[in-house]
Amino acid sequence: MQELWRVLFSLGLLLLIIVVTKYLARDLIFSYQKAKVLKEEEPIFHRKSDTRLDEKITYIQEQIRQKRIYLAGEYQVPDDIIKELKQDKFSFEALQRLVDSIVLHTGVFNFVQVFVEEADSGNTVGLYTTYGRMVREIYLYRNNKYRIEQIMAILAHECTHNFLYYHNLEHSSEEENEILTDVTAVCLGFGPLLLAGYKPVKEITKPESEDKTQGLKVHKWRIGYLKMSDLVYVVGAMNKD
Repeated sequence: MQELWRVLFSLGLLLLIIVVTKYLARDLIFSYQKAKVLKEEEPIFHRKSDTRLDEKITYIQEQIRQKRIYLAGEYQVPDDIIKELKQDKFSFEALQRLVDSIVLHTGVFNFVQVFVEEADSGNTVGLYTTYGRMVREIYLYRNNKYRIEQIMAILAHECTHNFLYYHNLEHSSEEENEILTDVTAVCLGFGPLLLAGYKPVKEITKPESEDKTQGLKVHKWRIGYLKMSDLVYVVGAMNKD
């Protein structure tokens, strides 16, 4: 009887090792496949010209020249603000200091208050609003999926709305105005922020096939009005000038 129990125990232990090894191997395969997919870069489609974007670039550059607006060059986020955001990416104090820094870089001398709101059911990530002559507000909609780079890109975009409003350069069409805002943001020196923040985000979930090793589910989402190919084109066009 004792020998039988030993045999059964050994078989049970062997079965447990096989099962554990199977699950570990499956997780390792999933981790490898996930890392491989995440490293894959999104294709950037280069083009020599884009009439719609060229019109926005020409418009904002001519307006800046006519109004003699000083451009401060490429914007750098202060290190202490980045450090605070890494600790709490929705820190009100850090976000307000970031908005103050961005607005100052644009050369617009008005105060813009930032608020963090719970995400709504739509796709709005940020909103710039004005009330009367003095009140300027930016609403950042909280989404824990946002990376710090995305938050900084959102605020750069919204602060560019403030720049356009201040100089009365906005377009009447909402869609055209949003595209103009991204183009202007590049012109003001926020290109690197937008390139980092507008990059599509990949979320990988485990497959549902029986062997659990094939068919990774890849969910992609992004922020911004310009796609990466558009943004790369605008940055390149601005650098030519």
